[in-house]
Amino acid sequence: MTSSTNRTGNGWARWVAIGLTAAIAVLAFTVQWGVVTTKLDHVEKRLDELIVEARALRSEYQSIERRVAYLEGRAASDASGDASGRPGP
Repeated sequence: MTSSTNRTGNGWARWVAIGLTAAIAVLAFTVQWGVVTTKLDHVEKRLDELIVEARALRSEYQSIERRVAYLEGRAASDASGDASGRPGP
């Protein structure tokens, strides 16, 4: 009788161990999923910041290009012999 009782007890213990292992695995997977999601949120936020910075830099670059073009136009009109400093016709 002792051997059959041990066999039944071991069977029950095995199923409990399998269930406990599965529960721990699901818990670990859930925690890991949360960590990955949080890190991806931080990456997304940083990419949004970089996009905003890139747009601001592009705007500044275009402003500088306009200023340089204006100065090149003035220099060209001064070099053409117009002493008044006003742009030509």
